[in-house]
Amino acid sequence: MDGSEWRLPQYYSALISTLETDSSQPNRCCTEESMGKGQTKSRYFPRKRPDLASCLPFPPTSAPSFGLIQETLALDPFRLLIATIFLNRTRGEAAIPVLYDVFENYPTIGSLADADVDGLVAMIRKLGFQNARANKCISIAKLWMVSPPVKGKRFRKLHYPDKSDGLDIKPGESIDDEDTRIAWEIAHLPGIGAYAIDSWRIFCRDVLRGVATDWNGANAEEGFLPEWKSVRPKDKELRAFLTWMWLKEGWVWNPDTGERTHATKRIRRAARRGGLVIEKNGNWILETPLLKKAKGCKKGNNTNLPIGISSEHRLRTEANI
Repeated sequence: MDGSEWRLPQYYSALISTLETDSSQPNRCCTEESMGKGQTKSRYFPRKRPDLASCLPFPPTSAPSFGLIQETLALDPFRLLIATIFLNRTRGEAAIPVLYDVFENYPTIGSLADADVDGLVAMIRKLGFQNARANKCISIAKLWMVSPPVKGKRFRKLHYPDKSDGLDIKPGESIDDEDTRIAWEIAHLPGIGAYAIDSWRIFCRDVLRGVATDWNGANAEEGFLPEWKSVRPKDKELRAFLTWMWLKEGWVWNPDTGERTHATKRIRRAARRGGLVIEKNGNWILETPLLKKAKGCKKGNNTNLPIGISSEHRLRTEANI
């Protein structure tokens, strides 16, 4: 697999360019001469530059995909987990080209397990946290070679998904599918945290368990509930993705409780148009004007969508992906 198989969707690029560009203001630097005495904001830049870490493209619900790299790697669970390491605290536009360079240089799990740490560190240095990331990738590959995730063999992940989960299972103990205790097939891998497990559950677990042939219930038995419908992630992009998936089925989903309500006509109409979800005071708002601006149209309306992620969750920690 090479980098040509995943690109930032044009829909995303157009909207992000709209945020980044403000042609109405001169491109001048803020110097002491350009700022009056006691002035705290340059007259050349009256508007605050949008924080791209606080906004997410939200495709129309008719779009075939949301645009997450996890969608592309859904049938390659090892690479999906490696991708979560690269996406930690790094924008996808920067991380994904480097990720595919790693895939090209280490095309198999075995080759990554045998990788020279210094060589991998040099390859990913520009992303930051290169030592931790390189060691984590190699450690996962080494253990995967001898103990890959399999159906019917689950391990504890302390306090995932809820507090106290896993306390009733011993470290290193594996349990089968008949056991009702909370455990996961990938939780024995080193450095695997909530973001990685959430991503894997959404996109990979059903296939591993043999209950469907893709993450959305393809070829499953009648009445089957895909795993993604049971996940309540903290990560803002995964929350936005699941909000989008539920809206495709006509539901407004509460990411904190998992409860659903029927989407109103106004929300369904806004979701069909798509736009950007932007964080405002800890809440996420679907804004359609930016989409219309990008298309040269008049302003539309804003719609509240309960993605429910607060600013404290904006970045995941390096230690717990």
